[in-house]
Amino acid sequence: MEQFTGLGKAIVATDPDKIRLDMTVKNILAYKPLLARIFKEVVSECRDMNYDEIEACIEGDVLVSKVYIDSGLTNAGERIDGLNTEAYLNEEGLDRYDIRTYLRLPGKGGSEFIKLIINLEAQNEDKPGYDLPLRALFYCCRMISAQQGVEFTTDSNDPVKYGNIKKVYSIWLCTKAAQIRANSIEVYSIDKSFLFGSNSDDPRYDILNAIIIYISKNHDHENAENEMIRMLTDLFDKRITGAEKVMKLKSVYGLKMTREVESEVKGLCTYADAIENEATAKENERGLKALVKSLKVYVKDFDELYIAVTNNENYENASRETVMKYYNETTVSS
Repeated sequence: MEQFTGLGKAIVATDPDKIRLDMTVKNILAYKPLLARIFKEVVSECRDMNYDEIEACIEGDVLVSKVYIDSGLTNAGERIDGLNTEAYLNEEGLDRYDIRTYLRLPGKGGSEFIKLIINLEAQNEDKPGYDLPLRALFYCCRMISAQQGVEFTTDSNDPVKYGNIKKVYSIWLCTKAAQIRANSIEVYSIDKSFLFGSNSDDPRYDILNAIIIYISKNHDHENAENEMIRMLTDLFDKRITGAEKVMKLKSVYGLKMTREVESEVKGLCTYADAIENEATAKENERGLKALVKSLKVYVKDFDELYIAVTNNENYENASRETVMKYYNETTVSS
């Protein structure tokens, strides 16, 4: 079945560009052939598999902004093999995982399949005011606790109980990382050590991995030896047009793409440009207004003030009507 048929319908025309950009990024990252490339690189259980094998193990629909984070309401929704549909986060209101899916991998030596629950997040800032690994680990913990009553039970008549906990991955993609962290991948996992003595026991404890992928904010992957990092860098490089991105993803990185996903990739550039242009316009507007206000303290004649404004190279094309508007606003406010 072709992936993401009708993706454009997921982005309604009335949405502001920022929301459309956010959803476009999530829809692109949720594309199974792209997920397969990310999983092969950062999910240890997938390292010896090829892309087609990994893609075939991504079961069901990839959920985009549908699964809530808090485990308190997780199991109130549909309960299907550990993919929970609802939760609530009191401190932050309703908060959703960007992308949630799971892998059903063949077990070693013909044993029962291995199930992994995976969350993928797209994040602009790599230093949002707190240490990002803490949030990634928090998401891991949420995905583990939400499994109670779905994947495992604590019932006295259940001989396995916690043994049915499924391993979780929370993968964070920072698209505007500082150069000091750019082109790197961090892994946070559980490790075993002895404070005193030792034994040969080999209990299962490897149940969570938090992973952070840092993409250069300068979109510089010249020294990046990792193909996945180069691919993601090109995907989020605003200097590359949508058509060029589609071509590179297909010809350079061998990514199979449907028409719908090609449209999403091209839209990524359109919405990003719209946001940047809007931000620049607002910044220029604020600057012009501040300049008129400051000049008016010393220049009372409008014609002289207008000449002074247009002598500034940043506002040499400012219209008389716009300057007059700010001139009158400062008159009223004063």
